[in-house]
Amino acid sequence: MRNRASLIFTLLLVVGDALAVLAAYVLAYIVRVKISGVPTASTVLARSYFTSLLILLPFIVVWFSLIGTYVAQPQKKAAQAGRLLAGAFGAMLFMIFIDYFHNAPIFPAKLVPLYGLLFSIIFLGLERGALYLARYLRRRKNVGVQRVVILGDNDVAALLVRDIRRQGSGYAVQAVVGSGKRATHKTWRGAVRNFNPNVIIQVATHAEPTINPEVLAFAQQNYIDFKFVPSDVGDLPDRIELELFMGDVPMMSVQPTALVGWGRVAKRAADLVLSGAFLLIFSWLYLLIFILEKLPGGGGSAIFHQTRLTRGDRKFRVYKFRTQFAQYDGTTPEQAFAKMGRPELIKKYRANGDFLADDPRVTKLGRFLRKTSLDELPQIWNVFRGDISLVGPRALIPEELNQFEQKHAILNVKSGITGLAQISGRKDLPWEQRRKLDVYYVQNWTFGLDVQILFKTFWQVLTGHGAK
Repeated sequence: MRNRASLIFTLLLVVGDALAVLAAYVLAYIVRVKISGVPTASTVLARSYFTSLLILLPFIVVWFSLIGTYVAQPQKKAAQAGRLLAGAFGAMLFMIFIDYFHNAPIFPAKLVPLYGLLFSIIFLGLERGALYLARYLRRRKNVGVQRVVILGDNDVAALLVRDIRRQGSGYAVQAVVGSGKRATHKTWRGAVRNFNPNVIIQVATHAEPTINPEVLAFAQQNYIDFKFVPSDVGDLPDRIELELFMGDVPMMSVQPTALVGWGRVAKRAADLVLSGAFLLIFSWLYLLIFILEKLPGGGGSAIFHQTRLTRGDRKFRVYKFRTQFAQYDGTTPEQAFAKMGRPELIKKYRANGDFLADDPRVTKLGRFLRKTSLDELPQIWNVFRGDISLVGPRALIPEELNQFEQKHAILNVKSGITGLAQISGRKDLPWEQRRKLDVYYVQNWTFGLDVQILFKTFWQVLTGHGAK
């Protein structure tokens, strides 16, 4: 998985490119219409022109993405420059194409897009240069650098070490594992224990020509990126996609989830937009439920919070409207039922998919909130903060999730308010089956699957099916 610093840098590139192109075409309009003094072919008001640019800007950013200006792999400077030139030129052609078929002209004169192209190249170069310089300076101070342990001691490993140790690469070699003169450690466990790497790169050797399943399992269980350098690329199946690491070494990256790169960026953007809009539109509903919770007899806080797990085994505080009596706060179902002197209920609770029709821990208002799923509303704030996503595996307490053998597979993505398990008959499925559905979601994620889950969740909330 790409680290947080890499994702933030990619987002900065996207925003920077968008602002650079926008500024370029605004300046083009000013130079041609306001400064040159030469009559224009069409009268296009500044406000109308600017509005058209804002509408077209997302499509231009998509074009930049398609031609590979935001790829995760390191690129040579000439390749980066070529992609930026292609991006600027393609953006101009795109806008000319739209202008040609649009009912009203977008550009007031033919020279405006040409000026826009020239200024785009200049502004994109300045913007990219400033961002890369800032990243380079951060990396020189070892900020945002990924720690690497290399398994294998041969000429390919030596090439990797040489390229990675170039200043500003974004990686730092911590150890080389092997038995040769270049090795710093004899065993991979010793190297990993000493340096806690972000990335493990296994280089195929005569002694170990294929992926070490023990190392791969360790990497996945500890949320460490795993990459493998094969001895012969031609021996790999056609379906395997390779990356050129540092532009020189063919390497396959083993991803535990499809939710990487642009998919992860798009999912986070959708979470921000939808959760932000929901919080604004339904603020009155939050206030109403808060008041009802504080009525006489409610007791305790209106908001319940609990420590749960999300991506990377990270603990966070989840928020919900209170549905239980205050004395059962912070307890597991086993502890709560034992506390009230009814331990026999735990077996029935677990056998019924973590649900009891007449749960003695739940208040009258809590029953209504659970039935309508309104108790989940404060979690929208968790989504907005970035703790969880709208769609993902259920956020569970550590004591529950630690029981599951494939816990690491679930925690390769952010937890969610709703998910595949919740829309698949959550009252009827046993706990183990719901966790298997969570694993399936992680390994087979698509943006379309998220949309389907959201629509089905909305329908279940409206009809009351599957609610607890």
